[in-house]
Amino acid sequence: MISFIVLFISIYTTVNAQKKAKSFPSAYNIIWHTPSKDALGSMPLSGRFGAGANVWVQDSSIWIYLAHNGAYDEQGRLLKLACIRITPTGVHLGTKGFTQELDLASGAIIITQGDFSVQLGFIGETLLFESRSDKAHNLQFSFGTWRDKYRAGILQDMNGNKGNYQPDLVKAGTNGILWFHRNSDFAIDLIGKALAQGIPDSAVYDITTHRIFGGAIAVKGGITNPIESNVKWQLWEGKAWTGFTTTSRTQVIAMRLGASVNANVKQWENEAHAMLTATTIVTAKINELQRWKAFWSRSYIIPNPAASPTDTGWITGRNYQLFRYMLACNRDGELPLLFNGGIFTVDNIPGGITRNNNAELPITEAGVTTPDFRRWMYCHFMSQNQRWLGWPTLAGGDTDLLLQSFSFYRNRSKTAAARASLQGATGVVYPEPLDVWGLCCVAPRADGLCGAEHLTYHFSMMLEHAWMALTAHETLGIPITNDLPWIAGTLQFYDSFYRLQHQQRAGNELGADGKLVIYPSNGLEFAKGATNPIEVVSGLKRISAALLTLPELSPALKKNIQKIKECLPELPTGLRDGKSSLLPAKSWEQEFNMWEPIEMYAYWPYRLVGVTKPETMELARNTWNTVPINRAMFCKQDFSWMPNLINMVALGWSDSAKMRVIYKMANPTVRFPAFFGPGHDWLPDHNWGGSGMTGMQEMLLAADPYNDGKLYLLPAWPAAWDVDFKLHAPKNTIVTASVRKGKIVSLKVIPPSREKDIIIDTRFSR
Repeated sequence: MISFIVLFISIYTTVNAQKKAKSFPSAYNIIWHTPSKDALGSMPLSGRFGAGANVWVQDSSIWIYLAHNGAYDEQGRLLKLACIRITPTGVHLGTKGFTQELDLASGAIIITQGDFSVQLGFIGETLLFESRSDKAHNLQFSFGTWRDKYRAGILQDMNGNKGNYQPDLVKAGTNGILWFHRNSDFAIDLIGKALAQGIPDSAVYDITTHRIFGGAIAVKGGITNPIESNVKWQLWEGKAWTGFTTTSRTQVIAMRLGASVNANVKQWENEAHAMLTATTIVTAKINELQRWKAFWSRSYIIPNPAASPTDTGWITGRNYQLFRYMLACNRDGELPLLFNGGIFTVDNIPGGITRNNNAELPITEAGVTTPDFRRWMYCHFMSQNQRWLGWPTLAGGDTDLLLQSFSFYRNRSKTAAARASLQGATGVVYPEPLDVWGLCCVAPRADGLCGAEHLTYHFSMMLEHAWMALTAHETLGIPITNDLPWIAGTLQFYDSFYRLQHQQRAGNELGADGKLVIYPSNGLEFAKGATNPIEVVSGLKRISAALLTLPELSPALKKNIQKIKECLPELPTGLRDGKSSLLPAKSWEQEFNMWEPIEMYAYWPYRLVGVTKPETMELARNTWNTVPINRAMFCKQDFSWMPNLINMVALGWSDSAKMRVIYKMANPTVRFPAFFGPGHDWLPDHNWGGSGMTGMQEMLLAADPYNDGKLYLLPAWPAAWDVDFKLHAPKNTIVTASVRKGKIVSLKVIPPSREKDIIIDTRFSR
């Protein structure tokens, strides 16, 4: 009876937590009254440290795909952990009166059917399942895996690539289930892989060989001896272990997930069993609720708060918060979330995705597959896509979601330095396609660079991540000292490598004008054989100038950076349609990916032209308007990673921003509305959501770090949309405001001294 009372209080507290939330309306909660057809109709459940799950009700059962962002196997692939199927006896889930609700304030999913209720929520990396009913019930509990044995020829991405998968070890008994995958049991020749790219063993960042991932499940009261059987669930075949819980009015199941180097699986078991105690549950959940409260209070965007849930502006705000909730699974995690589906991938069910927003790429492919399927499994951490896991966390104030982006580069800097040395250069160089070890993962060459012509000299995303780190330091006060070596190293590589290239080609380190000649280079994935591509020049200028303001810079390094800065070329400009415009590069020899809006990198993130530089607006608009038609039909779209919503802000075009934000953030393709995409990538498309979040933030508040300190308020927000928001800005500033009918009815700036820097768009009054 005590356990029952404690459990009831626990569920009641969680269900009602949303009523106390200030950072979003309770109507943002997602509520379904019908079951799902399959895994594509799942809800995400976010934990911490990289733990999460997909949850859905199908065929009167509760289905759960367990996941962890640290679950990289020996081949460097991010895999899901397992499938759980729970069926309550005597309860017909999904019939009349059924509800499934994602409660954002508590981070929990609540399922009810008559007097039967279930709550699922994470306590850190432990998924807690609690059910109660007015009458005693038991649960049929099944643990399933598609890695029950060695399986070959499994379709793993949309390019027809098939992979081989080694088995997990599963131990099932009346006391619970323990399962794990130990990479060292199936180790690959990582040193040989690195040496083939010219990287010595001393520079290899081995993050996989001793990694163990899996979990431990404990059931209060135990289960009957699990029976092993072959199953075909969703689109995969494998094995399941099934048992029954004891009969009781309440049921508690703890699922401790884990994924780390040299993980202690016995500790997983101990922690899972410790979570079954009623008082432990209550204390842990109270603490978790406080963490969610702190998370939601950091920042928010609530458009049209009084509107109905059918209003498109209101929907953009709801989906903004839903996607931020999905990102929250990686609070204090080890690695960045993967752009290409994150941890919430599901089976590639034919016909399940109603549209993909990009007719060039298919959305289904025949073949035996698993929930690990992604569009670009072999591409791993494509840097231009990964940036969107970092940028939205700055204005959101989410340091615990941001630091992983920087540690990824910092931890692999030895590899990057060895690669730079192979080019006869100093500093560090990271190619565009990176795997979990920091090696090149697409057509690697013996010198560590990429053999694909459109990517060989595409290094500019290391500059953007360096600029992101500097912006984070200016905005959130994140310490920069430990990141200075690789940040400065990106500049040192460009300077030393291209001096050497020009020396070998022309007999002089610099051009006739005394400036660095950046050739041969790639302008993003667009221009091969480029000279001075615009995104490279923009990044070098902003990073060097920002570094020189830092007191953490040593005198020797400051002198070096000053020398580099003085030799940087100017932004490439010229006439297009008779108008002065920014160009992709000074010159280029061949064009590849027409999707790249390369000129606009000078708008954002580098802010050299556009709304934060009002005197440059004519140049910025001319540039956009004169993009050649053969490119414009592609590069002015908004699929997945494309930043054109942000570019509309830089151009000060609120009508276009409104149109694009609705497309970007209110355009679902499956049941859960923040499972964006797939566009160029996979569902849920994390760089789609990340670029959309960043665009919404910029519509409300644009600010240029390491500059004049001005805060441009509402630069592209639709005048007809009301909004409440709280966002972070450079110089450790927080801006909280409410707008009603074109009037700013409240404005709070912390610190107050920064209010003088506010510049309000002329369409709004105060």
